[in-house]
Amino acid sequence: MASTLSILVPVYNNAAFLQELYARTAAALTESAIDFELILVNDGSRDRSWEIIRELAAADTRVKALCLSRNFGQHAAISAALEHASGDRFVLMDADLQDRPELIPQLLAELAKPGHDIVYTLKEGGEEGMFRRMTSRAFHSFVGNSTGSHAAANIGTFRAFNRSVASALLNYRERAVVYGPLMHTMGYRTAFVPVPRDARIGSSSSYTFAKRLALALQSIVSYSTLPQKLLLWTGSSICLLSIAYLVAIIVQYLLGYDGLPQGLTLLVVLVLFLIGMVMVGLGVLAAYMFLIYREILDRPRYHVQQAINLDSP
Repeated sequence: MASTLSILVPVYNNAAFLQELYARTAAALTESAIDFELILVNDGSRDRSWEIIRELAAADTRVKALCLSRNFGQHAAISAALEHASGDRFVLMDADLQDRPELIPQLLAELAKPGHDIVYTLKEGGEEGMFRRMTSRAFHSFVGNSTGSHAAANIGTFRAFNRSVASALLNYRERAVVYGPLMHTMGYRTAFVPVPRDARIGSSSSYTFAKRLALALQSIVSYSTLPQKLLLWTGSSICLLSIAYLVAIIVQYLLGYDGLPQGLTLLVVLVLFLIGMVMVGLGVLAAYMFLIYREILDRPRYHVQQAINLDSP
């Protein structure tokens, strides 16, 4: 039986791009004789995205449509698409057409080579201004280094992977899943393909700086030990500096000098600094406790309000 390609696309306020996304994807894959299903997951869009998705699904049964009950976030939408996919090969991409559907056959050709389980794309161009480009690269670089994955700073969401990787991803059941750093830490064999990334037209990214920062913090807390290490290093440094300062005070006293700062001002500064460190430590501890609490609740990642061309979940 011929293998099927599952294209996973989370959708959030992308009504302006969906018809062109479908047309270009269908044209590129039909020309390459690739059997596919296009899974569009409406993640609580407030525009006409779901209306357009329904029209596409009614016209072509290869379009599989999921409408989530509210906005659960990009990674929950990816999870919904992945759990409803039936293909042997997978492509994950955004819906805003910055990722070119015409490049899917190129990714699949790279994926078919021996020793490749995941094919990542490296973005070239298309970023909206220097600030967004810098924050995007800083996000991927910082998260990659802090999680030990050392991912390229210009890595994109656009990627292809095989059924083995998809099955492994489905085994990760944590509520706060972030597929970017997760896939880098799984250990599968990877390849990288530089691809052009078109400029965004007619809309702005839903990933604001605040959302990028929140996602970075979530990734660091979930997939790295950086917060604990920072607290341990800082606490150890404070202890060593305190001992060194105590020794210096004793030596100064024995030698009869009076050059080091002392008195109430120094005491207040040290107490405030230590209180601040304690509060930071409590904040980190609270973040991990919240993650544990959320996992214990074992709530669903998402709720499907309506499904088209798919069995009801």
